[in-house]
Amino acid sequence: MRPHYATETDWQEIEALLRASSLSVSGVHERITQYMVVRDNAGLLGCAGLERYEKTGVLRGLAVAQRARSAGLGELLISAIVASVRREGVESIVLQTKTASGYFARLGFMPISDSELPPAVLSSHELRRDQDEIGTLMQIAL
Repeated sequence: MRPHYATETDWQEIEALLRASSLSVSGVHERITQYMVVRDNAGLLGCAGLERYEKTGVLRGLAVAQRARSAGLGELLISAIVASVRREGVESIVLQTKTASGYFARLGFMPISDSELPPAVLSSHELRRDQDEIGTLMQIAL
């Protein structure tokens, strides 16, 4: 299984997986081609997106279907995204999570405060929420 960039035809499955994973779909459809997906013959296994803001990316919508969890697909998707955006000059990735800070810490992400967010990312749908809804902010340097 190789991750590849999503197309418009992937939207309904991505939306369904994000909703099933209790993740926001706000702004995702407009940026569908910035999402990576992994599929098998039965359909979508996982997705993850990266919104680019100058030299910083905002990781969004990392979700793996229940039937494929614990198979390393989340790491595979993140690795594919990192490899792609590194070539395009992205120097760091930020994310917000309410439930997976331990998972992201194992991948090298470090907690940051909202005052440490690069100004360019503040227009992201993902980060334009009340502080109570944001959860833990994390960042990794590439």
